[in-house]
Amino acid sequence: MESQQQESGRDLTGGAAPEGGAHDRRALDRQVAGGLAWTVGAKLATQLLTWGSLLVVVRHLTKADYGIGEMAGVLYVVSNVAAEFGVAGAVLNMPELSDRVLAQLHTFSISLSVLVFIVACAVSPSLAAFYHTDAVNLFLANNVNLLLTGFEAVPMGLMGRDMDYRRLSLAEAALVMVQAVVTMVTAILGWGYWALFAGMACGKLTATILVCSWKHVGFAWPNWQEIKAPVRLGRQSAIGRISASLYAYSDGIVVGRMLGSSSLGVYRTAMNLASAPAEKVSTLLMRTASPLFARVQTDHAEVRRYYLMLLEILSLIVMPLMGGLCMVADSAVLVIFGPNWTGATGPLRWLAIFMIIRTVGTLTEQVLNSQRLMSFTMRMSLFNFFLMPAAFATAATWFGTTGVAAAWAALAPLTVAPLVVKLLRTVGLSVGAVLGVVVPALFGTVVMCGAIFGLNHYMTGEWPMAAPWVRLTVDTVFGAVVYVSLTLGLFGDRIQRYVRFLKSMKSA
Repeated sequence: MESQQQESGRDLTGGAAPEGGAHDRRALDRQVAGGLAWTVGAKLATQLLTWGSLLVVVRHLTKADYGIGEMAGVLYVVSNVAAEFGVAGAVLNMPELSDRVLAQLHTFSISLSVLVFIVACAVSPSLAAFYHTDAVNLFLANNVNLLLTGFEAVPMGLMGRDMDYRRLSLAEAALVMVQAVVTMVTAILGWGYWALFAGMACGKLTATILVCSWKHVGFAWPNWQEIKAPVRLGRQSAIGRISASLYAYSDGIVVGRMLGSSSLGVYRTAMNLASAPAEKVSTLLMRTASPLFARVQTDHAEVRRYYLMLLEILSLIVMPLMGGLCMVADSAVLVIFGPNWTGATGPLRWLAIFMIIRTVGTLTEQVLNSQRLMSFTMRMSLFNFFLMPAAFATAATWFGTTGVAAAWAALAPLTVAPLVVKLLRTVGLSVGAVLGVVVPALFGTVVMCGAIFGLNHYMTGEWPMAAPWVRLTVDTVFGAVVYVSLTLGLFGDRIQRYVRFLKSMKSA
């Protein structure tokens, strides 16, 4: 009995639980475990459909269709952030807001989304002309989705505050499934790039209806003195997210403008393939992390604990996925997209490397936002907004799409490292503690990549005669066996921590 009590008093990073906090920690751990279960279940339920839809759509749309859809998508992404204006994040991270203030914020959010919709429609023709495309109607149609954003901002923030992982997961699953089915069907029917719009619009409408029905929020005329604080916090978040969206999509803007829609289609295909595994895994944890860090924002000991735990999980999963994708990029492109998309191989390798760093940056930024340091993340986003487009333009001129992808990885120390440094200083976390949870995954990934390289070098004479799917399967299985064997053999105690954690949650 005593050993069990000692075990339950240890956290997942090896430290002891603070005295007097075991009950609250255990209850919160149960919520986290339950949130992960719901999120994982929703993701697994949609993965087969999502990937099946992607394989169908990519064979019915041209590279130019994808490029035009990406061009129109840039305006929508930026406008959507402006329409949401950080309201959901403010509601999530400010539990002190009353129902009266929430109703005022709801009215403010809807009114702002209408205003952003009008502005986006006004600039759509100019943006289409910038890209030298006559698909201005697609640019205009995308803006309709902005009207839905204002209705779901406050309800989404409230569900996050309540840590209502079940409904958050179900809403996301409904969006993904409807979007995948509608996009696939309309692509088969020959809608071209309009299939991308149809899927997105139907998916977002479905999710918005569900969210608003689950978390009803009233309306009240906004009183500036009462909503000033959350709007200010939301404004900092919105400026940072708009800047982040602009620099995140500036690679596509540069490629589309300088290299054309076909090159943009190839580049975005590589980006989608590189980001899919990392984002699928990270989204599982990020969906749980935002409400979690908002809940423990004033307890830095718990912030450190959960940050290290999530960082270790992400590292153990994302690093080998991205490292392996980098090693099998050529055969993966041939098997998944076909020989017409071989130009995506070079960008895919660089983007796979960058996705490892990006995942760490995304988690770190979420924690900083929970500390209400939106002003810092906003300044970092503005800095990146001025830095990255110039780097992309230079890289595109000299090295094409592969150079643009490489710029992401090359400048990561400037775009991501300051976020980590700021977090370490804010919550009192040491560099050694961070390295301690990252090194096992890094070591295993490096050995795995070396093993795959050695196998391909040994099989140089046989691979040309093998089908691409055979090479992809052999490399993937071999790499997985090497990584899992090495990780369990050298760092099995770390894995056992999470096994014990899940067992304790099940028995609680």
